[in-house]
Amino acid sequence: MNGRRILVTGAAGGIGTSLVAELLLQGARVLATDVDESGCRLLERRIGGRPEDGRLHTMPLDLTESGAPQRIVDRAIDRLGGLDGLVNNAGVEHRAALAEHGTADWTRVLEINLSAPFRLARAAAPALAGQPGAAIVNVCSIAVTGFAGQAAYDASKGGLLSLTRSLAVELGPLGVRANAVCPGFIDTPMLDASGLRGLAEKVAARLPLGRCGHPEEVAAAIVWLLGTSAGYVTGQALFVDGGMVRA
Repeated sequence: MNGRRILVTGAAGGIGTSLVAELLLQGARVLATDVDESGCRLLERRIGGRPEDGRLHTMPLDLTESGAPQRIVDRAIDRLGGLDGLVNNAGVEHRAALAEHGTADWTRVLEINLSAPFRLARAAAPALAGQPGAAIVNVCSIAVTGFAGQAAYDASKGGLLSLTRSLAVELGPLGVRANAVCPGFIDTPMLDASGLRGLAEKVAARLPLGRCGHPEEVAAAIVWLLGTSAGYVTGQALFVDGGMVRA
């Protein structure tokens, strides 16, 4: 990853922070964005290194704002000197029974989890095209398999996986790969916020690996898919779930 220029969304969360740290460790240059402005500042303090080295830039941004995806792509190109990779990691969850699932919640989840990645990929494609090893990685979820009580989240992640495959077919001739990572139960603040930690730990105990995953393990999968070692991998979904979803 040395010298590669990567745009990461959702960078202030558990997986995002681990991903940015790993990318910097491997020599990448990163523009990290998140709707959480204080989270972006914390990211800079924790893992940014020296500001003068120019390898980490942050930009707080709500990706649902009009024109936001194009602005962040333009900022990445300006600050990093180009673009080699895009990681669509930003996401939100909403749990409710179908009868209680409001239209506003449905729209919000799909806007962040599906529409924003579409717009970002569309904005980034011209810069990625022709760059050696250019790649897009979309962070999906085991929710692509379908769970009760989270219709919007499951639909958004299923749609994101289909978008990934479409991007792989359309952008492949331009030299751009597109893949998805589908995490299972990962030990992050989002798991706590969902109220599912107790359930997750019970389910995880019955998995082949017998535990919840760590954000660093998801980050490692993303970095692999961004790198040249995965140069012949595109249109794929890599499940990082401890064996929860088995062929």
